[in-house]
Amino acid sequence: MKKKKRQMKLRTKINGLILLNLLFVLLLVTVSLSFIMVHREYDEAGQNALTVAKTVAGLPEVIQAFKEPNPSSIIQPIAEDIQEKSGAQFVVVSNMNLIRYSHPDTSLIGKHMVGDDDKQVLQGHGSITRATGTLGLSIRGKYPVFDEQNHQIGVVSVGFLMQNIWKKITSLILKIIGIGIIALIAGLIGAFILSGHIKKQILNLEPHEIAFLSQQQAAILESIREGIVAIDTNGKIMTFNREAKSLLEQETGDLKGKAITSILPNSRLTEVIKEGASHYDQPMIIGNSLVVVNRIPVKIDGKVIGAVASFRDKLHLDQLDQRLADIGQYVDTLRSQRHEFMNKLHLISGLIQMKEYDLVKDLIEEVHVEQQNVLNFFLAKVRDPAMVGVLIGKMHRAKELGIQLAITDDSSVSEICPHRETVLTILGNAIENSMEAITKTKNDRDAVISVHIKENLDLLSLQVSDNGPGVDPELGDHIFDDGGTTKGKGRGFGLALVTRLVSRLNGKMVMNSSSEGATLQVRLPVRRDKNDSSRIASSGG
Repeated sequence: MKKKKRQMKLRTKINGLILLNLLFVLLLVTVSLSFIMVHREYDEAGQNALTVAKTVAGLPEVIQAFKEPNPSSIIQPIAEDIQEKSGAQFVVVSNMNLIRYSHPDTSLIGKHMVGDDDKQVLQGHGSITRATGTLGLSIRGKYPVFDEQNHQIGVVSVGFLMQNIWKKITSLILKIIGIGIIALIAGLIGAFILSGHIKKQILNLEPHEIAFLSQQQAAILESIREGIVAIDTNGKIMTFNREAKSLLEQETGDLKGKAITSILPNSRLTEVIKEGASHYDQPMIIGNSLVVVNRIPVKIDGKVIGAVASFRDKLHLDQLDQRLADIGQYVDTLRSQRHEFMNKLHLISGLIQMKEYDLVKDLIEEVHVEQQNVLNFFLAKVRDPAMVGVLIGKMHRAKELGIQLAITDDSSVSEICPHRETVLTILGNAIENSMEAITKTKNDRDAVISVHIKENLDLLSLQVSDNGPGVDPELGDHIFDDGGTTKGKGRGFGLALVTRLVSRLNGKMVMNSSSEGATLQVRLPVRRDKNDSSRIASSGG
């Protein structure tokens, strides 16, 4: 059986490629810098030698010493001092016959200079040369010595040994190599981190695994119960699943390559491509079905290359939303009531243990009176049980947050509130928005939310006011758009939902806002028969 060839991992390929690139660059840099440093050190050594030689040749003591019977006795100490201070390996002064007056090796004083590089300096010009002398190969700077009449009377030769220069160069090259090794290690660490980041972005998958996953995702796409259609920039259908064909009533034939406008004229996918903006949870009619559509542009490097739409049955979503809303409302009410009464019970338990029975009696009476007053108010004014449940739940929640939620005294609602579901949705969203705005703002004023709801013969008016910071001026009229909010992604659909509900009932909605607070006013028309009108009139509504 033929053994399967093992594939090199993507991370290994990335690390290997980066390592080879780093080695090449570091080698190139090291060789270039070494070449530059060798020439620079040679040039600097030559210039330094020439500068020191010129300085010695210009010293009055040296010029005057040439007139003395024993010039070496004066020049040698001066040469030794300058040699030590300049770091040169030798400072040699000679006459025109190249007989030395100074030398690091005193036994060579009085002897002829060696090197055969004195032709230019004997002609009265400074020079920089390389020659082998008594101390070895060196870079020399030579300069003529002139007397007061500007006649050349001698020569100064200053030298730096090549072996010392190479010691310095070798030290610098070793430092460069050390830095290069550190850079190589840092590069390898960076390559390891980069390859790890790339692997993380592709979920630690290898290319062949990604290819398999792509095929797997295509199979999953066909298995989900949500219609999906993708188009390119020309509006041609590129991808679709079986559910999409079903919703589009295209059970037979291949949709790929067809224009989306010929299959679904009101898809608005071409608008998404032109605008580059996403549409979320938009209602749309496909055939005889009301669906909720998400339309999202597909981008690569910021350029739109297509768009994708997904379709969900609106009826199923509405049923699920309603169930979740009912459960959430019920849970919120129970939680807030439990929290409040547990605090009261703890207080009563403590007072009983302290045998403060009179205080216990007063506290129980206070709780009873408070609950009775709330109950009496709702029995007299707001008699719809669903609305009472919502308002009591919100009052308990507001109390926990340190907010006073008040229902105006002139509010009134019958046992069956007109447009009950819409009104409950408006109340829930408006009160929650007010509580959230107040709790996020530090304010010295007492936090108050006021609710007014009035049912008349042909009109239902609803108003929710707060003394919070108001609506962000940057939003403007966009606050009623889907996603119009500053609360972050995934928020801002409450008022958009309320807007649609009010518009569907031919009602009116107004938002007034300032730094002193915000007020949401809603007016909904009411149609009644004669019995309903008589009942409202008799109840004082």
